[in-house]
Amino acid sequence: MLGLTEKLKKLLKTKGLGYLIRYLVVGVINTIVGFGLIFLLTYLKVNPYIANIVGYVVGIVVSYLLNSFFTFKKKANFFMFVISMGVAWLANIIMLKVALELSVNVYIAQILAGIVYVIVGFGLSKIVVFKV
Repeated sequence: MLGLTEKLKKLLKTKGLGYLIRYLVVGVINTIVGFGLIFLLTYLKVNPYIANIVGYVVGIVVSYLLNSFFTFKKKANFFMFVISMGVAWLANIIMLKVALELSVNVYIAQILAGIVYVIVGFGLSKIVVFKV
């Protein structure tokens, strides 16, 4: 019977499921880094849009490195990655703007915008950037 460690290693080697699991792990790390920075800046009364930009720029660099070496185990064109994440970020900003205009709490609005970013970012990373 396989132990937990062996089962996890086997799941990570499964092509489709492995990408998803690794992407989610990278996503957790990016969420901690990006939202940690966004929330810190928001707490410090930085404009919500500026806080969002700073958090996502740092997140994009961390994401590229982790996705290249861990998730997809394949280097990709950084410029293409940045363009793709820019598209994901624009979707994020649209959601943030809509949520803030609807008077959603700024922290909840950032989380909703982040969800949009993750969905668009994964699709573009998998299909366009890393082409797996």
